[in-house]
Amino acid sequence: MDQAVNVRYRIHTGVFNLRLFIRLLSAFIGLLLFLPIPSSEFIHSAKDAALSPVIVQPATNEWTKEELLKPPNIIFVLNETFWDATQLTELTFSRDPIPFFHAMQEQFTHGTMLSPMFGGGTANVELEVLTGHSMRFFPEHSIPYETVIKQPTASLASILSQQGYTTTAISPFHGWFFNSFEVYKHLGFSQFISLEYFNPNEYVGPYIGDYAVTRRIIEESAESPGADFIFANTMENHYQYYPGKFKKNTIDIKGNELSPEAIGIAETFAQGLTAADRMLQELVLYFDQVKEPTILVFFGDHLPSLEKYFVYEEAGYISGEDDPEFLNKMYHVPVLVWSNYLPEEKKETLHFSPSFLGPYVLSLANRHGSSYTDYLGELSRHMPILPPKSYYEAMNIDEVVVREYEARQNAILEAEKQAGGQRTSFVLGYGEPRIEEVSPDQVALGDKSRLTVRGGRFGIGSTVFINGMKLQTMWLSESSLRVKLPKELVVHPGLLELQVMVMDTKNHILAESNIVAVPVREQQED
Repeated sequence: MDQAVNVRYRIHTGVFNLRLFIRLLSAFIGLLLFLPIPSSEFIHSAKDAALSPVIVQPATNEWTKEELLKPPNIIFVLNETFWDATQLTELTFSRDPIPFFHAMQEQFTHGTMLSPMFGGGTANVELEVLTGHSMRFFPEHSIPYETVIKQPTASLASILSQQGYTTTAISPFHGWFFNSFEVYKHLGFSQFISLEYFNPNEYVGPYIGDYAVTRRIIEESAESPGADFIFANTMENHYQYYPGKFKKNTIDIKGNELSPEAIGIAETFAQGLTAADRMLQELVLYFDQVKEPTILVFFGDHLPSLEKYFVYEEAGYISGEDDPEFLNKMYHVPVLVWSNYLPEEKKETLHFSPSFLGPYVLSLANRHGSSYTDYLGELSRHMPILPPKSYYEAMNIDEVVVREYEARQNAILEAEKQAGGQRTSFVLGYGEPRIEEVSPDQVALGDKSRLTVRGGRFGIGSTVFINGMKLQTMWLSESSLRVKLPKELVVHPGLLELQVMVMDTKNHILAESNIVAVPVREQQED
């Protein structure tokens, strides 16, 4: 049994040398990443926790001057509700939920961002990071992805696309949510991989597992010929946090006078954090071995709603919404910046609003931005945090500077609105699916057998149509689907025209395959 430790301390029962681990696992870590293993079975067991704390050594690649002149891959991972639960110092955890993250903090650039959101509204945090616009200047409770981003809008994606980057957005949720299908195109991404292009066996609990997002980040970066900008978000640790959400919990929590309900919620959230920590570890392990300069930015969007403030209050973290530290405690999210090529002396401690993260990373990557990102980069050195207006006086915020920021933001949005237009060269998922073979390749009258469609790439949204009829489709793999023939389709001789369409849950058709004909023939008499 692991001995329970107070969260204010690390578990000091061993040393885990990451460099040795990389050497041992580099031969098959890629295989692990590409197998459809539920992340509940792909995280450290409680026994593995005895290896904490992790010692992270510098990246192992050696670089030539020519290699360092190449544009680096820039990968952003917005991990849903990622937050350091060990800040609930009145709780005792049986093991550290995020040992790798804590070890990375010791040696690499990290800090906090003052999120504009609590418990939800991921799209608004995305907006700040990608565009540099501040949610402080939009109406309260608004979602600009749904109300403002209706035309081409400058963002990190559009800036880097103009510099030859392949720009990919990845989100394991419905593409129609937050109008993502259109928004990512307007922001200048060249590709968007949404839930419809993930696999049915990649769920961990009610949402797609973080490991599946990791896999696609690696796939996309490996397949593109040059530098990549990838912006990915996750869903595994999304609200709710009821006990039993995950197949197995490996973390026990204790706290004086904490109710069983609060403990159950906290344990479920902590379990979700282990998947996030493993995601970070997998990405670092992989890109540490890739001979391409790479910057990885890993951050949380907002604190989780643990039945709003219920667990926070029971755990003594806050006294309520009138707690004098409420903003500081409930709106700061962690951010970590790792690179496989930058020198160690580049380590910094960050503390700013999410709207300043993009300009910071552009500067770190030695990439040209725009006059707006240059302005934001300079502004962040003088006013790194833009809090709600009620905090201006306490935090010595210069309202003249704020008004200039707001005016610039509004002017840019208005100019983009007036310009209108559409972006081109945008691909949903993996493009059009392809049917390569149907078996059997012919059927007899009255034969109600199953047809297997082979080709790809097939995912959750892949649906077989025959002669225009939508059929219940069984997903077998990324290259195989199966349907049962309805009797009304095999009553008369003729052709069955098969097509695979990618559809979302609102029955929008996102992509269509080629059509393959299967003849229906009369049975031959002996």
